[in-house]
Amino acid sequence: MRILLLLIVFVSLTFANEYFSSPYTIWKDGEYLLWTPDDSLPISPNEFCQALKRNNSSIGAPSCREIGEWQRDTISILYGNWLSNNLNKEMSGELLKARSKMMAAKISALEDKIVIFMTQKNGLLQIALFNETAAQPQAAGSITLSNNKNAIADNIVKNYFAKNAERRLTKSERKRIAEEPDPYFQETKKMDLWVGANIGYSQAEIPLTPYNWYKNKLNSRVKRYRVTKDSLSLWNFLEDESLVLSAYVGATWYGIFGGEIFYRYSGHDVKTDSKDTTYRELDLWRFGIHDIGLTLHVTHSFNTTKWLEISPFAFFGFQYSFLAENIELKDNVKKPSAAYSTRIEFEDVYKGGVFGIGSRFLFKKNFGLVFRTGITTRGRSEDTTPDPNAVAEPTIIGGLTVDGFINAGIEYHWNWK
Repeated sequence: MRILLLLIVFVSLTFANEYFSSPYTIWKDGEYLLWTPDDSLPISPNEFCQALKRNNSSIGAPSCREIGEWQRDTISILYGNWLSNNLNKEMSGELLKARSKMMAAKISALEDKIVIFMTQKNGLLQIALFNETAAQPQAAGSITLSNNKNAIADNIVKNYFAKNAERRLTKSERKRIAEEPDPYFQETKKMDLWVGANIGYSQAEIPLTPYNWYKNKLNSRVKRYRVTKDSLSLWNFLEDESLVLSAYVGATWYGIFGGEIFYRYSGHDVKTDSKDTTYRELDLWRFGIHDIGLTLHVTHSFNTTKWLEISPFAFFGFQYSFLAENIELKDNVKKPSAAYSTRIEFEDVYKGGVFGIGSRFLFKKNFGLVFRTGITTRGRSEDTTPDPNAVAEPTIIGGLTVDGFINAGIEYHWNWK
C-alpha cells in the first residue's frame, strides 16, 4: 500500500505545473485557510494540515480551516468565480488582481494568514495563494487530480509550502512592515561604514593616450646603479607594471558624500641594464612602494532590487608614498663594487594625488563588491625658494611620476538610518 501511495505521489508531482510565483513567506505555527468556489473542497482542512506537518519539519503546529466568511460573502464569491474562470498558465498575478476595493481590503486584512484558493477544471486542481502583501495571487499553478486525498495534499505542500517556515510577526512588526516605503524609495542611510580590501594592477602607460608619451621612460635602463637618461619619473628607474594590494576603511554620509583612508602596496624591480657587467654581483634589487592616503568621494545609490544596491562614484584625494629598498648580493660576492656603495637613493617621501571613478555593488545591505579605475601621481615639491647664490643641488629624483590603475575589491558594510 505504501509503495502504491508513493507511486501516486510521484506521478502527480510529475504533472505539477507552476503558472507564476512571487516571493512569499511560510509562517511557523501559521493559519492556512482553504477557499473554493466549487461545491466542496477537494481535501479537508485536517488532511491539508497533516500534509504540512509531514512535508515541512519547520512548520510547527499549523492551524487549517475552511474560510467560511469568504464562502458566504457575495463579493468574495464573485471574485472567486471570476478567478476560477480565468486562472490559467497564460495569466500573470497582475492580471488576476482583485479590482474591487472591498475584496482588496479583505485580502489586506489577512495579516499573516495564507489563503489557498482551489478549483477543479478539466481533471486538474488549480491553485492560487494569497497573503496580506498584495491584492493578487502570490503564486499559482495546477496539479493532477487523483482519488487519493492525502496524495493531493502532499502534492500541494511539496510544490508551494516546502520552504523554511519563519517566525510569525507580532502586531507591531506587521505595522512597521506595512508602513515601510517601497524598496526602491527606502529612507536614505545617515551613515554607511565599511572596511575592505582589493587587488589591482597599475602601469605607467595610461590607456587611450599616445605611446610616445611613455616610450622613453618605459625603455629606460639603469647603468652602474644610478645612471639613467632622465630622473624626472620613478618609472625611469623602476618597472612600472605591478600588482597592487590595498586595504581601506571608509564611510558615506546621507548617501552622497564620503571618504576613505587607505594603505596600498606594490613591488617594483629596478630596470637594470642587462649589458652592464657591474650587476653580475647582484642577486636582487627591487623597491616596495607603500602608499598611505585619503580620498573623498561623491556618490549616488540606486536600489535595483531588495537585495542589490548599486552606487557609482567619483573620487579624488592625496597620498604619501614611501619606498623601501630590498637589495641582495650573490652569496659568492665578498665585497661589492664601488658603484654598489653609491647607488641611487630615493627621497624619504613623495607626495601625490589620486582621482578616478568606480562603482559599488552592495548585496543584502552588508556585502560589497567594488570596481575602480583612475590615475595616481607621486612627486617631490620644493618647500623653499632656491637661493640663487647657492651651489647647484643634485638632480631631484622622481620629480613627477604618473600611473594608471584598475582594481576590484570586497567590503563589509554597517548601516545606520
